[in-house]
Amino acid sequence: MSVTIVVGAQWGDEGKGKIVDMLSQSADVVVRYNGGNNAGHSIMNEYGDFVLHLIPAGIFNQDTLCLIDRGVVIHPPSLVDEMNFLESSGVSLRGLRISPYAHMVMPWHIVEDKGSEGGVSIGTTLRGIGPCYKDKAGRWYALRIGDMRNKKNFMRKIYEIYFVKEKELSSRFSGNGAVIPDLETVLASYTDARERILPFIGDTTTLLHRAIAVKKSVLLEGAQGTLLDVDYGTYPYVTSSNTVSMAACLITAISPKDVDRIIGVAKAYMTRVGEGPFPTEIQGEANDALRTAGREFGATTGRPRRCGWLDLPLLGYAAQVNHLTEIALTKLDILGMLPEIQVCLGYKHSSKSLALQDMFELETKKPEYTSWQGWGSIEGARFRDELPDQARAYIKMLERHVGVPIRYISIGGKRKEIISL
Repeated sequence: MSVTIVVGAQWGDEGKGKIVDMLSQSADVVVRYNGGNNAGHSIMNEYGDFVLHLIPAGIFNQDTLCLIDRGVVIHPPSLVDEMNFLESSGVSLRGLRISPYAHMVMPWHIVEDKGSEGGVSIGTTLRGIGPCYKDKAGRWYALRIGDMRNKKNFMRKIYEIYFVKEKELSSRFSGNGAVIPDLETVLASYTDARERILPFIGDTTTLLHRAIAVKKSVLLEGAQGTLLDVDYGTYPYVTSSNTVSMAACLITAISPKDVDRIIGVAKAYMTRVGEGPFPTEIQGEANDALRTAGREFGATTGRPRRCGWLDLPLLGYAAQVNHLTEIALTKLDILGMLPEIQVCLGYKHSSKSLALQDMFELETKKPEYTSWQGWGSIEGARFRDELPDQARAYIKMLERHVGVPIRYISIGGKRKEIISL
C-alpha cells in the first residue's frame, strides 16, 4: 500500500493536473478532497486536451476509482457539464463516485460572490465557492449532495432556502444587478442535474478505507495552492478551504502515519491570479514576455496571471507546512528560454528562511536576487544528465535551499514530457 498526497506549493496553477494524471496511471484510487470548480487542472493526454474543475485527474485511467470527497463544494450543473464533456471525448465515468456529504454551490452563492466583489476585491473566481463554505459553516442554509436522494425533500429544501436568500441578497445588493434566477429556473436546473448525478453518489469514505485495508495505492489530489490556504496562505487573498497536505488527512480520515509521500508541485518561476502580495512579481514587458511564453492565463477564468521570479523563502515555507517529501518542478523548459533569470534567495533585513508569522508581513518583504543565464531548449530530454549544465545547477540550487529533493521535472505539457529522477 502507498498513500501519496499531491499539493500545490505556490499560489495554484503549478501544473498539478499533469502530475496527478501521470501518477494516477499506477494508482488504484484518486481522491479530490478540497475546493470547488474554482480549480482548473489542465491535462494533455491521448484523449485530448482537458481542464478538469471537479472530477479527479485519475478519471483517464479506466481502472482507477475516482472519488470526489466531502471537502469539495460542488456546483451540480457544472459537474454535469464536465461529466458530459468527458464522456463525449471517450472517457468512461464508471469509476466516479461522489460523497453524499459534499456541499452544493447554489445560484445564490454565485450571486453573493459577485455582489461581494463590488466592495473590497480579493480576486475570487466568482464561482460562489466562498459563500458556499460560509453556509456550510453556518449550517442552516446548506444543501449537500446526499439531499438529492429524496427528490421531494430536495425540492422542498431548495424552495425554503430560496426565499430566505432572495430576501437577504436583494437587500444587500439592491441596484447592482446581483439577482438570483427565478425559482422555476433553479428547480429545473438542479432537478435535471440530480438525475445525472444520482447514480454516482456513493460512500466514498468506506470505499477509500476498504482500498487502504487491502493495500491499494491511493493518491490524494489537492486543489489551489499552499499560499491560498485559508489558514496558512496570504489571508485574506486566499481561497475558502484548507489546501495544505494535512487537510487531505482530515477530510478523508486517513491517518497521517499511513501517508508515504507528500509531493509539492511548483513552477520554476511563480504566478498568481487575483489580488494579494507577490514579492517577486515582474513588472512591464518582462512580465508580458513570461506570461506569453508560459501561456499564463487562468484555466478556470482565462484571466492573465501575474508572473514573477521563483521565491525560495516561500517555497521553503510551503515545504515546511506541508511536510513535503519531494517536489515536482514544472515549466523548466519555459524558464530556460529567457536570456537572464532571477531567483529570490531571501529578503532584505530578514533571514533566508520564512517564519510562519512572516506571512502577516509578506507585502513588506523586499527580495534579494541572484542571477542566472538561461540554458536554452531542453526539448527531448528524458534524463537528468541530458539537461544542460546550467539547468542541472539550477535544480541543485533549489534542492539545497529548500531542503527537499526534486523528484520530477516537467518539460512540456504532454504526459510523456517529464523527467523522473
